[in-house]
Amino acid sequence: MSSPPFTPGPGRLAWSPSPELGDLGKARGAVLVPTGAVEQHGPHLATGVDIWLATAVALGVAGRDPSIRVAEPISYGSSAHHLAFPGTISLRPSTFIAIVVDVCRSLARDGFFPIVLNGHGGNRGALQVAVSELGADGVRSAAFSYFDLIREDAAAILPDADQGCGHACALETSLMLHLFPGSARAEAIPAGGTPSCWPDPHLYSPSPITVWRGFEEINPTGVIGRPSDATAEAGAKLYEAAVTRSQAAVLRLRDGFAALQPRPSR
Repeated sequence: MSSPPFTPGPGRLAWSPSPELGDLGKARGAVLVPTGAVEQHGPHLATGVDIWLATAVALGVAGRDPSIRVAEPISYGSSAHHLAFPGTISLRPSTFIAIVVDVCRSLARDGFFPIVLNGHGGNRGALQVAVSELGADGVRSAAFSYFDLIREDAAAILPDADQGCGHACALETSLMLHLFPGSARAEAIPAGGTPSCWPDPHLYSPSPITVWRGFEEINPTGVIGRPSDATAEAGAKLYEAAVTRSQAAVLRLRDGFAALQPRPSR
């Protein structure tokens, strides 16, 4: 599967003029809102990894179902734990939550069912708050991180997903090598894994304990996992899995909850 283009086109909500969007809203369609981050991804990956991958997955889903549209992405996320590294741009959690709430509320006002498709682990907690705040205001919405849906796939595709995935890791590096190969510096991929620390910082860690720490405290490279395990071939399989599982989640959410959205007042 080739990478979706990041150019304007029919899959993007903003491609349509306002009257058409009014008609689309009456059909209670799902709109994906990509969220991610612009932050350090080690010495080998571009800082746009999280939002680019989330947008690529969202466009992949919309490309399979014309009834699903993709809103313009919310590029910046909650990334204070990466600020020790140059190139990181971070929103306060309260700011990020407010932006997500306002975007989703605007979509719901027109009748759409907003679903946030997230690509940054640091946004998870804030998105739970945003969905709760919207619900308290009578707005139905949903949010998920694409990488949480492909844990089993990653375990089958990568040599050791549990210890190889975290940040700028085997999973993200593989996806970037497949989707945006020109942005990955293969010669700069660091060897080895993550220095021992507690609680376990890896992406699929089962640790029930949550702490806040800067990534420079975990690894001076800013990497968690083993990006040296990455391949473009693995990235192609991971992307296919991410689009397939995200599409299934979106359809189930839309069919189960969109009808519960109050009808727009105008």
